[in-house]
Amino acid sequence: MATQMLNTGSADFASTSANSGTTSYLIPRTLLTEVISAVRKNLVLRGLAARTFGPGAIPGRTLVIPMQSEFDGNSDMAVDRVAEGGEVLLTQSQFENLTLTPVKYGARVGVSKEMQEDGILDLISYHAELAGYEFADNEESLIVSQLDAGTTASSHTVANSNATLPISDITAAMQQLESANYNPTHMIVGVEIANDLRNIDLFVEQQMGGTGPAGKLIGTIFGMKVIVSNNVSAKLAYVIDAAHAFVIAEKRPLTVEKYADYARDSEFVVITQRIAASYLRAESMSEITTT
Repeated sequence: MATQMLNTGSADFASTSANSGTTSYLIPRTLLTEVISAVRKNLVLRGLAARTFGPGAIPGRTLVIPMQSEFDGNSDMAVDRVAEGGEVLLTQSQFENLTLTPVKYGARVGVSKEMQEDGILDLISYHAELAGYEFADNEESLIVSQLDAGTTASSHTVANSNATLPISDITAAMQQLESANYNPTHMIVGVEIANDLRNIDLFVEQQMGGTGPAGKLIGTIFGMKVIVSNNVSAKLAYVIDAAHAFVIAEKRPLTVEKYADYARDSEFVVITQRIAASYLRAESMSEITTT
């Protein structure tokens, strides 16, 4: 006489641990009819561009932006004292240019006809939507690399052996911009520096009584909006004047195209973009490094 209580054995019916003493063979598996997507970064830097140039502004392969040279004592338009009846001396400003050449980025996904027929998800549409995020993430990485290049070019860096961010580093970075006639408008921080800020009394006090920041804006300090970006190294921060920091040239916006390969009985989606980012005025940014 059987004395064992019937139970599932918590074993999948196809597993080696399933046996005749359990009812696991009788319990069907259920596959949820949706996919839980991976967590995504909050991408915010494109909106800080001084200018974004679209295809209509780029008739050829490259975009050349004429720029008046920075005022540095040598390129200033001279204003001289003139004696009565004396000749007014000739003077002029100086100019330079910034050249951006958009680069093509792309991704391609193929899905067999069988997968389309048997699967619970339209993988072609799913990857087309996912591409929007992935290409935006790539774009933000390009922007961060230009912030790094700009601060290197201007030698606007603040670094010391502090394990946490002191207020003096923030004010030193602001001073570098202000000394060059720029206005610090935003502070873009990595996650470790964001944690340091949240433990600075001055920063916390400035946020008290507000309605609370949205997205990756975690507050303001000394009038600057503070934004967390996971594309910035955890121990880095950038202080920028957003009106002059960087520009984006987009020759081809994000483009999604589908095609069928009948020989392989499959469908493909191709996602491309032609884009470039560059710092505009190197003096309009500063980099803070902690240890």
